Amino acid sequence: MALVTTIKKMKEEATCSLCQQLMTKPVSIECEHSFCRKCIEDLIKKQQQWDSDLEEFNCPLCWETFERKDLRPMKQLENLIETVKKMERDKLCNEHGEQLHLFCEDTGQLICWCCERSLKHKGHNHVLGNEAYPEYKGKIQDAVAKLRQQEDECNNLKVTISRKILKWEEKMDLQRDKILSDFQSLLNLLRGEELDFLEELEMEKWQTLKKLQDSEASVERQSSELKSHILELQKKHQESTLNLLKEFSYEAASPRGRVFGTSYCLQCF
Repeated sequence: MALVTTIKKMKEEATCSLCQQLMTKPVSIECEHSFCRKCIEDLIKKQQQWDSDLEEFNCPLCWETFERKDLRPMKQLENLIETVKKMERDKLCNEHGEQLHLFCEDTGQLICWCCERSLKHKGHNHVLGNEAYPEYKGKIQDAVAKLRQQEDECNNLKVTISRKILKWEEKMDLQRDKILSDFQSLLNLLRGEELDFLEELEMEKWQTLKKLQDSEASVERQSSELKSHILELQKKHQESTLNLLKEFSYEAASPRGRVFGTSYCLQCF
């Protein structure tokens, strides 16, 4: 446990306050604060953006001034950081600070020798991590192979569905075009029949109108003739008795002769 605490404290000391990561090529400045070389150089560039002639810069932690030439490499800290990284790669037990060289098959955890003797793992099956690795790696590979097979099946199904969707859309487009074409043909047919009916109606209109106009003209002629005859008879009516009787006798000699100069026969009176 003490080792874990020590490693944690070392990491805190070796963490760059600018990027919050373990320092890379650490350097210190005049005030003894340490940073990644790249982080502090980026800070210098930002401060120079405000004043290109600037030669002194401010520490981001205490604001003490320093110059670029004051950057001092910290080789010992760099070595310490590499040691911390190696210890992290070894994956020490968080509880006991020992190496995790055992694998608990019951809980599926890497444990140290202290964990093996604890009540938490008492009665569990434990094997060396190196021995368990090939077996579980094989299981993972088998699981990956099955998942890849399922993925391939899923992709094939997606392709099949996509093709069905495309075919269905094409079928719907064809049916849509057919419906539009059929209705257009029907509209054209109805339009043609409409024009035929209108033409017949127009012809019937003019024929009937001509007959009525002819009848009207005939009636008008008869009316005019009647008016003419009435005027003629009225003139005859005003003649002397002798002349009226003479003309009446002359016309009466013929059954279909003129009466007072008219074309009506005597039977019509």
